[in-house]
Amino acid sequence: MFKGNLTTKPINSTIFIFNSRSGQLFLKITHTSVWAGQKCLSQLVRWKTAEEVAALVRSLPVEEQPKQVIVTRKGVFDPLEVHLLDFPNIVIKRSELQLPFQACMTMEKFGDLILRATQPQIVLSSLYDDWLKSVSSYTAFSRLILLLRGLHVNNEKAKIILHPDKSTITEPHFVWSTLTDDEWIKVEVAMKDLILASKRDSVNIASLTASEIRVIILGQEIAAPSIQRQQMAELEKSNEAQGQVTAVQIQTLNVHGDTIQTVTTTNYEQQHIYVSNDDVKDDAASYTYVLPKNILRAFITAADLRTQVAAFLYGASPPDNKQVKEIKAVVWVPQCGSNNSVELPNQLPKDDFLLKDLEPLGWVKTQALELSLLSPTDVTTQAKLIADYPEWSSSSICIAASFTPGSVSLSAHQLTVPGFKWGRKNHLDSTLTCLSGCSSCCLSRILGMTLAPEGKVWNYGIGLTQLWLANLSFAVTLDTPLLFWAEDHRPAAFLTFANLEQGDDSADVENSFA
Repeated sequence: MFKGNLTTKPINSTIFIFNSRSGQLFLKITHTSVWAGQKCLSQLVRWKTAEEVAALVRSLPVEEQPKQVIVTRKGVFDPLEVHLLDFPNIVIKRSELQLPFQACMTMEKFGDLILRATQPQIVLSSLYDDWLKSVSSYTAFSRLILLLRGLHVNNEKAKIILHPDKSTITEPHFVWSTLTDDEWIKVEVAMKDLILASKRDSVNIASLTASEIRVIILGQEIAAPSIQRQQMAELEKSNEAQGQVTAVQIQTLNVHGDTIQTVTTTNYEQQHIYVSNDDVKDDAASYTYVLPKNILRAFITAADLRTQVAAFLYGASPPDNKQVKEIKAVVWVPQCGSNNSVELPNQLPKDDFLLKDLEPLGWVKTQALELSLLSPTDVTTQAKLIADYPEWSSSSICIAASFTPGSVSLSAHQLTVPGFKWGRKNHLDSTLTCLSGCSSCCLSRILGMTLAPEGKVWNYGIGLTQLWLANLSFAVTLDTPLLFWAEDHRPAAFLTFANLEQGDDSADVENSFA
């Protein structure tokens, strides 16, 4: 359909209704006055098209009404189904082919007729001229698509091909040049070469098969053989990977305490957690930290893959082993993070009931890349936290949760005395001697709790930056933290979305029930 420029000033438009068997063309011209004062033109033009098609079908005798209607524009399919409800025997089909019927509008015979029209009208024409006297409907349709595709690719060269010499004429009642069958064969070969020349940059013309040439002429995109082989190789690899799946049996408890066993073979359902215990020193004074999997899952779910987030760790030692520290709580605090660091408040969370008998063990943070050591920024932050918080000691740890493909890697570190001094002075020295690894493990047999600020808002880094203060006062409660991109963390963005839905700048939303 030739819509015209709908975004500025509407012009005359036309509906292209074509009978591929007989070559008969119904050209319904809609005058620009139809669009005067109308809004949502992109939606209106679809329903107007369907209305005109239905009106044409009603005007035809029963024996001439079509058995099926092929729609080449996706937006017209649904309105056409509604308008043709009175004709249940007509089958409506979609076509994914980009047929170049709009090239007809570049021909003077049709283009001038449409633009100069002063009122709505319907024009009948035959795009096959007298071709059906010597060729079949299939050959005539193939020739028509070939000519229109050539005009669409290179209008000037295509017109020269259609008029090979000065003696070539066009009959007044014909659309195309008057040529013999042999001349038409030469024109078809020249048009095919013209169309393939436009694809020379993307594919090797000499390697194309007859079916691939037909696909190009009909309007489908075709990839180069090298790209096709690459796509086939990737598909084979994915099939092999799916064939080599590993079944994992997971045992969990529901809210009633019943044991549930699940077997899964999909990768995204297999929650892989890797705990790195490299460079851990066997020291009698060192601790082993146990992190419950349920609070780790809650922490990872609320975090972002790139922007760093952090939370404080609280726990205690079991009565039978003082060298083990069980992390009982992950406490979310107001923070302002970036891709390289995260700013935390100057005060520790306090709660006489929830944090009773629990000692601060350190903090946990996320990072986009897995590092063998803490970054200098994290060493500086760790040293600052130990210095600012009297409750913290030299044994306070930093657990780094790294997002690796398909899994999460955990590594725990604590500062040595030289490391603390380095972090406070922040010299550009090596950090290899500033850290010592801590033994840690992640278990699902023990459970922990998650605390969040009252009001649930903790992320001040994306939409609440102007409200962030290091001395921000807050209280914590037993609750699930908001997700990183939650609405409360960026209210201005959601207000902008709401404003876009109002006023003249609002998007045209098609109402399927209208």
